[in-house]
Amino acid sequence: MSTGYLYVLHGRRGKIPESNLDLLGDFIRDAGQNGRIAFLEGEEQTLEDGIRALQADNDRLVIVPVLLYSATHMRWDIPKRTRAVIDPHVTLEVTEPLATTHAVHDYLLNLLGNAVKEHPGRKVLLVAHGTPHFPEPFEQLTELAEDIERRIGVPIICTNHIGSPRIEDTLAHPEAQGPLIVERLFLTDGRLANKIKARVEALNDDTVFLPTMEDDPVIVDAIKERLAEL
Repeated sequence: MSTGYLYVLHGRRGKIPESNLDLLGDFIRDAGQNGRIAFLEGEEQTLEDGIRALQADNDRLVIVPVLLYSATHMRWDIPKRTRAVIDPHVTLEVTEPLATTHAVHDYLLNLLGNAVKEHPGRKVLLVAHGTPHFPEPFEQLTELAEDIERRIGVPIICTNHIGSPRIEDTLAHPEAQGPLIVERLFLTDGRLANKIKARVEALNDDTVFLPTMEDDPVIVDAIKERLAEL
């Protein structure tokens, strides 16, 4: 049985984002995979294009959503769009998203642990994308934060870009007052990460921002972990 691997990124309407492409391309090459990269948004390198290309030469297809949480794209978009084009004779497997991997946990533990040592006296604000449709992503985020909080000994406050609780509501609470270390838990840097930075700074002018996960080896480590679970 030959296997094709499709790495599905969020993407962007109107253009192909360059972030993480080299990282994933190098991983596919080094692993010797028959792999392709596809995007959920935009008209180029679509999910459908990737499935059609890989199923033409393989009888097993593994879809790897390069996403952090199981929300709308994971639960609705990918299954619906995949069913529309998948050959019924192709064996299909879809991995879980990346946020609950040991790799992401250890990345945040190291990143935040070092940050609170460098910037003592600050609480941590952990910002995820969020979703208004499903409770599980925020529950998973909170569980992750609680474990890391116990390990580094500094309060970690969780909030969302969309869904509940949102940034503005969270920062209005007394527990979120004072100097902050802010980690935007996103796979890319750019427009959305900058928008979140501006929203936080509008409400708290004493903030230290940490980098997103863009181009960090943790993405590949998390993918390897998910593939090992198949």
